[in-house]
Amino acid sequence: MTTVKSISKLYQDRLWKLRILTFTAGAVVMGLEIVTSRILTPVFGSTIYTWGSLIGVILSGLSLGYYLGGKVADDHPKFEKICGIVFSVGLFIVAIPFFASSVVDFTITVLPGTQFTPLVATFLLLMFPSVLLGFVSPYVIKLGTNTLQRVGNISGNLYSIATIGSIFGTFVTVFVLIPNVAVNQIIFGLGIVLIASSLINLKTSPRIIAVATVVILIVPWSSLSVNTISHNGKLIYEKETLFSHLDIVEYGNNISMYLDGMRHSSMNINDPLDLVIDYTEYFHLGMLFNPTATDVLFIGGGGFTGPKNFLALYPDTKIDAIEIDSDVIDAAKTYFSLEDNNPRLQVFNDDARKHLSTFDKKYDVIVLDAYASNYVPYHLMTQEFFQIIEKRLKPDGVVVSNFIGSIEGENSQLVRAAYKTMKETFPVAYIFPTEDKPTNVQNIMIVSSNQPYEFDRLTLLEMAKNNPAEYYLVDELSKSEHFYQEVVDTSDVPFLTDQYNPSEVLINPLTSRPYVQESQSEQIEKKEHRDDLINVGLGIGLSVIAVIWLLYFKKKVWHHELPSSS
Repeated sequence: MTTVKSISKLYQDRLWKLRILTFTAGAVVMGLEIVTSRILTPVFGSTIYTWGSLIGVILSGLSLGYYLGGKVADDHPKFEKICGIVFSVGLFIVAIPFFASSVVDFTITVLPGTQFTPLVATFLLLMFPSVLLGFVSPYVIKLGTNTLQRVGNISGNLYSIATIGSIFGTFVTVFVLIPNVAVNQIIFGLGIVLIASSLINLKTSPRIIAVATVVILIVPWSSLSVNTISHNGKLIYEKETLFSHLDIVEYGNNISMYLDGMRHSSMNINDPLDLVIDYTEYFHLGMLFNPTATDVLFIGGGGFTGPKNFLALYPDTKIDAIEIDSDVIDAAKTYFSLEDNNPRLQVFNDDARKHLSTFDKKYDVIVLDAYASNYVPYHLMTQEFFQIIEKRLKPDGVVVSNFIGSIEGENSQLVRAAYKTMKETFPVAYIFPTEDKPTNVQNIMIVSSNQPYEFDRLTLLEMAKNNPAEYYLVDELSKSEHFYQEVVDTSDVPFLTDQYNPSEVLINPLTSRPYVQESQSEQIEKKEHRDDLINVGLGIGLSVIAVIWLLYFKKKVWHHELPSSS
């Protein structure tokens, strides 16, 4: 009887260890999927291609892992072996920050400018750990089932625990880790958690290797960057927000805000009200079309360059601004001289469409500046959204929309689709390219209204001479190339609605020809890690540990016959 109880206790102890391993594997695979998006989106955008690649690669890897893991479990059902496999995955994951940028650069070079580029990058980063983590479920079921009569109960129990782990990993990564912890630290943490869970049935040597790995990583965490795009200048602040990777960079007299690697705002430190980025000068077109405007709305905040400039130049105006990211608002207050208590400025931290759907105020001018070259919020591009905008306009109201693309040529589909959609709601629309050639990828400003405004360039130029923003507008409107007079062909582009909106397809030509709103001296350079010598040393140290582990794993775990009990 004592022997039976002893065996039963050993079995229950091992079952609990299997549950821990299963839960951890489920949590880590989902956490890894989500956090890897923060490596990919700065380059490929937060598009259906990026997220489809992440989901598809993870599911493909797990499926293959289930198949291979089942075969291995039947041939060699040893607890130490699955723990060794999990340990190996943990080592691979902690190494991801050291090679992620190289993988992304490689895929862009080999397969530039297609919707399949993020798929290849995701495959190279996540396929291997996904397959090995897929080993866990069939293997633990094999080890946890001591009789055929209980196989259904045990398999259901362990699959349930794996799913609970995945749910836990998803919520913790989204709501706790990404808003508060740097990406590389999250990845290191996921790898270390896997390594720690695998030690429940490994011997002394793996424990020493695990401690060495933590020692190598824990001190210089802050020095390692996994940003796939770097910037010239001094990085003075960065944070993973709920919506993007936020960088504040100082270069010379300018300070710039980058979201997912793209510059969204710049400010001259010596003249905070100046408009550093040229396209922002075109915001003042709204005041030319509607010179008596007093209520102005900006959709998209960034560094709040436009609102600050309008407050200074138009003393009779009141400005509202909607910005979805609270961390962007905080950064603007800290680094971009955004006043917190200006009675003429009201900042709303909200999604623009949701806010405007429930907010009754009407405006004379609405400036729509929420689009980027690598990401378009599709719900702000549809007929239904423009109809909401129209309801928020006063009778003489004007909408100034900033799109990125070209007005002619292969990069023009996104702009022409937006123009086609807007024309359904706003029959009057004028197009202002910000560069000389209509085929260049650039900022395209579309000024639209329901009022029958009839202007030509020379009329607007004369009006600009009496506008407070004269020194911006006169220079721009003096060039005929900045007032587009040709008929826009929209026959080959879709009409965008909530039900049909292929904006990711339309933006693809732009991502294949990166749009960089930089002067030559501020261009984004090739990836350079800070503290390169430290990071190289870390990489070498982890490589040595990986070699030692693989030799040990092959000799002592994979081929060495060890007891299968705990």
